[in-house]
Amino acid sequence: MEGIEKAMNIWIFNHYSNGPLSSGGTRHYDLAKELVKKGYQVTIFASSFAHQASEDTRITKKGEEVKIEQHEGIKFIWIKTEPYVRNNWRRVKNILDYSIRAYKYAKHLKEHPDIIIGSLMHPLAPVIAYWLAKKKKATFYFEERDLWPQTLIDIGGVSKYHPVVIALGLLEKFLYKQATKIIVLFHKAQDYVIGKGIEADKVLFLPNGVDLSRFDSVPSELPLEIEESLRHVKDKFIAIYTGSHGVSDYLDSLLWTAKIVKEKNDHIHFLFVGNGPEKEKLSQLKQELCLGNVTFLPSVLKEYIPTLLERADVGLISLKDAELYKWGISFNKQYDYMAASLPTILLSNRSEYHIEQSGGGVIVRSVEEMAEAILHLFHHENLRKELGENARRFVEDHHSWEVLSTKLISTFDDEKKTRHVEGR
Repeated sequence: MEGIEKAMNIWIFNHYSNGPLSSGGTRHYDLAKELVKKGYQVTIFASSFAHQASEDTRITKKGEEVKIEQHEGIKFIWIKTEPYVRNNWRRVKNILDYSIRAYKYAKHLKEHPDIIIGSLMHPLAPVIAYWLAKKKKATFYFEERDLWPQTLIDIGGVSKYHPVVIALGLLEKFLYKQATKIIVLFHKAQDYVIGKGIEADKVLFLPNGVDLSRFDSVPSELPLEIEESLRHVKDKFIAIYTGSHGVSDYLDSLLWTAKIVKEKNDHIHFLFVGNGPEKEKLSQLKQELCLGNVTFLPSVLKEYIPTLLERADVGLISLKDAELYKWGISFNKQYDYMAASLPTILLSNRSEYHIEQSGGGVIVRSVEEMAEAILHLFHHENLRKELGENARRFVEDHHSWEVLSTKLISTFDDEKKTRHVEGR
C-alpha cells in the first residue's frame, strides 16, 4: 500500500548468539527485542550448538540442518553445527559448518535485508555477512566484539609475526574498509580502529548492555538443584563471579583472594557461576588450597542470574595484565552486577571506565588488595549500598538496551536517508 513505509529489515550473523532460556551472553537477542518494539524486522542467524552449555539445545531431529523459531517478534535461524568440548578439530568444523550452511541458506532467501551485521566472534561470520550484503545489495556493518588479531597477541601470547596473526590483520583491515559502520564494544576502541587508517565517523561505540526488566521482577526461587547447592551459604556474605571460566578471566587470582579472606573472616563465601576450559583446573586448585569458602556452580539460564545476584553482596571481576585492556572492557557480568545494584571489585592494573565514571565499585591491583576490599565492604553496609546505587543509576543512563538501541537506530536512520537519495 502506498503511503505506508516498509519496516527496515536487519539481518545479524552471530555464530554464538543466544535466545531465551539459555545461558551466556544475550547481546543480540536483547538488542533485537528493542528494535522489534520500535518497528524493525530482525533475523538472527546462529549456531544450534550452545557454546556455554556444550550441547545442541535447538536442533535434535536427525538430518535437520536448519530450524526457524520466532521469539518476541525476532526470527531466529538456527544452523546445525558439529558439537565440541575442547578447542580441537571439532570446533574448527563447528565454525565451518555454521559459515557454509548459514551462507547457503541465507543466499537463497527471497527477502532483501536493508542492513546486514556480521559479528566477529570468529572471522568467518563477518565475511559471510559481507558477501551476502554484496549479493543482496544491503548495507554491511562490521561488529568487532574482540579486537582481533590483537587478542591473540595480548591474551594468547602469539607472535605478531605469526602467519595467522598477519592474515587476520589483513582481513580485519579489509572488513574495516568494506563496512559502512564498524561497531566496537570498548570505549577506547575507536582509537584502535583509527590507528589502522580508518576515518573516525565510520566507528560506532555500542557496548554490551543489560535488559533492566530482568532485574525489576526477580524470581524468588532458583532450580531445586541450585537451591540445594546454596543451602549451606544462606547466611553468608556472598562475593560472586558469573561468567566464563577461561584463561583470560584470571580466576585463579580470585581463589588466592579467597584463601586470604578465609584466614581473616569465616562469614564470607565465594560463589563462581559458569563453565569454561579452566574450570577443572580451578576446581583442583580449590582442593589444593582447602577452600571450604568457595562454591562452583554450572552455567545457569540468563533468567536466573538476577536471582543469584540478589542474594550476593559484591560482584567480582579479574583481568590478566594484558595490553589489550588498554582499549577498555565490556563484560556482560559487569552490567549485570550494576543492574542488580551490586558494587564491583575489579582486579586490574589499568584504569576502568565504568567503575571510574559510575562510582559503583573499587579497582584493586593485587589479590591482597582485593581481599582487603572485600573485608572492608563486609564491615560497611552503607558503603555497599552507596556504591550499588551509583552503579544502578549509571547502567540505567548508559547501558540499558533501550538506550543503546536508540543509538544504533540513529545510524539506521542515516542509512535510510542515504538509500532514499541513491534510489536503492
